[in-house]
Amino acid sequence: MSVASRFWVRRLTSITIVLVLIAIAVVITQRFNKFRTPVAQVDSDEVAHEGSDRMVGVYTGFEFVERVAGRLIFELASKRTLGLSSGWHEIEGVRLQFYRDGEPGPILTCDGASFNIQTRDAALEGSVRILLPSGAVLTTEAGKFEASSRRFATNSEVRFISGASFGRAKGAVFDLEKDEIILSGGVILNSEDGTTLTAPTAVFQRSKRTIEFPEGGRVRFQQGQIEAPLISVDLEKDDGPARRIELAGGVTARAEGLSDDGTVEAWMERVVATHDGKGRWQVDGTTTGPWLTVRFVGGEGYFERTLRTWILRAVLGEEGLINLRAERGICFDEVPIDGGLRSGEAREARVWFSDGKATDVELLHDVILRGEGIEARGYRVRLSPEAGLTMLHGDPTGPERVLLLSPKGRVSCDQAQLFNEEGRAEARGNVQGIVQGVALMGGGGDEEGSEPAHFAAEILDVTENGAVYHLRENARLWQGHRLLLADDVVYRHDIPSVRAAGHVRTTVPASQLDIEGDPGEDVVVVARSLDYNQVDGTAVYRGNVRYSDPEHTLSAAEVSLFFNENNEVTAVEAVGSVEMVEVVTGRRMTGQKARREVSTQMVTIEGSPVRLSDPTGSEVSGSSLTWNQADGTVSVAGGTETIYYPEEQP
Repeated sequence: MSVASRFWVRRLTSITIVLVLIAIAVVITQRFNKFRTPVAQVDSDEVAHEGSDRMVGVYTGFEFVERVAGRLIFELASKRTLGLSSGWHEIEGVRLQFYRDGEPGPILTCDGASFNIQTRDAALEGSVRILLPSGAVLTTEAGKFEASSRRFATNSEVRFISGASFGRAKGAVFDLEKDEIILSGGVILNSEDGTTLTAPTAVFQRSKRTIEFPEGGRVRFQQGQIEAPLISVDLEKDDGPARRIELAGGVTARAEGLSDDGTVEAWMERVVATHDGKGRWQVDGTTTGPWLTVRFVGGEGYFERTLRTWILRAVLGEEGLINLRAERGICFDEVPIDGGLRSGEAREARVWFSDGKATDVELLHDVILRGEGIEARGYRVRLSPEAGLTMLHGDPTGPERVLLLSPKGRVSCDQAQLFNEEGRAEARGNVQGIVQGVALMGGGGDEEGSEPAHFAAEILDVTENGAVYHLRENARLWQGHRLLLADDVVYRHDIPSVRAAGHVRTTVPASQLDIEGDPGEDVVVVARSLDYNQVDGTAVYRGNVRYSDPEHTLSAAEVSLFFNENNEVTAVEAVGSVEMVEVVTGRRMTGQKARREVSTQMVTIEGSPVRLSDPTGSEVSGSSLTWNQADGTVSVAGGTETIYYPEEQP
């Protein structure tokens, strides 16, 4: 795309030089009808002449100066002029110096010219040559001027040379009434860099300072070509360089070399390029019917990528495209080398370039990206192919947030980054979402109709292609009445497990541990860290653990929950400075290890020693303690010692 845009602007500008040269030749021919008395005359008897057209004079050293309003227009000189009785004058060795604003301009030379003083028809023939001050040269063999129609025409091939560039046309016509030049029979221009412009016809309207290619044209360059059914060029004053170029009727372009073995194809209904006077071109591509289409084939990482939009704007500099902008809705489709089809849509798109190659792409407003089972939405999306990074942003002044959707769940946030090569995504700013198929501490799972797990945090990292969710900064994970709070939470989806650290707090329904209480009451565990593994059927809390349920409180260095194959809690075990308190009676039990079997409601405590005390200060100690929560009985065994304080009577 960048190479094509650069070359068609340059080559359409170059063709104006050819047309200006043709115009100069015609104007000079028109001036022949103003010839007046020559400066030197030879007797006609001294010159032999055959035929019925009798000579009336022979002129040598012929010179003629034309001025208008005192301003020098041209100076004509010839070796010899023959005046004939028929009114025709034969001029040999013509040299004409043309002036513009009093300054020397192009020089016209030819072998000979015929001019009819009565009809004012004229003809040039024999090596007609125009030399411009820049060194450019235009040549042809012959041309005729018809006074009645005020048209100059040549059927001889017209050639143009400027440095290493050259061009040609099979014929040319200059209409004085319309002040226009028509090149016909095929116009071809070859530039020094190998670029070629071809067109059936070209019309140069001098008064309007425009060049029209009514039958279209084609620009071929080393990396591709661009073609349009209609082309027009507006020039600066005094036949200056192009200031505006328009291509219409369905513009097609093809370029190669933008990537390894890659090509770019584009279709636009209409393209307008305007020079801003600072060395840059502002290019607008539009369409009223089919989508404006740009297709990239064989690029890095994909077989084909297609962009469609309604309006395409670009800025061209000396080195090619600087940036590109698509408006009023865009959509794109991609066939990658690896993975499934990808697509996207937005209201606007911007592309930045370096050395003619795209660097970053930005999509704006209502952005949707789809690919490989994932859909991403946002207010603004930036794609950086070199970094392999996609950045999504929400609307900082509106309600639109970033949304990531997949069969596994969904995530909403203020901004997100997708690392393409790493298979990783990062979400930041008020992150919220859900994940399916999670069994959090005995809940959910893959069963049909199971409740999804919800999560929230300030930062979320999703790695290993969606297998691992890492929540940071005020992380929350909940499923029904089950809740996990922590500074840092890592959940693995492929091997259902949770690791939490920093201010860990969990709640599970009390009924899950077969503990009596009001409906909706929970078991709460607070710790420094948690490791939950659904495959092993364990949840281990470590670091100053505090456990509470409607009937008991417990503290220990470590507390473990054990689950069966149905993800139901079967036992709770505590180790390290264990202390258990019965809420209703105030009884306190301490030891080094405690275990509660959920099905039997039996609690066993071991230690050296185990102590049981009540609010009155009575105490029983031993090596082990068994508490039957079903009937409330407690037994102490092994080196039992009892201290009893009877209750005081009133």
